Amino acid sequence: MEISIKNFGISGIYVKAEGRLDLDSAVEYGSKIKDAIEDADETITELVLDFSDITFISSFGLKVILELYKQLKAQNGSVKIKNISEQIKSSFTMVGFDKFIEFE
Repeated sequence: MEISIKNFGISGIYVKAEGRLDLDSAVEYGSKIKDAIEDADETITELVLDFSDITFISSFGLKVILELYKQLKAQNGSVKIKNISEQIKSSFTMVGFDKFIEFE
């Protein structure tokens, strides 16, 4: 899985990845994002995940997104998911993530 992480503004991180967020790749995805949040000079309060090239998300991938959300919430931050396909968005909606994650 290719993962690109960029800082934006003072307290934001933008993540773009491609492929499947399944058991194998979700661990790497979550670890790289958590490391970027922890290594930032400022407290990260906005995490934007670009899902334009994500083709599948498993329940483990959803768990990783939930962990990221909890980490940002503890820092009074938010998680936004951009460019998500309707099929993948339905996975988030089915488990209620649409109640606390913003989709653009």
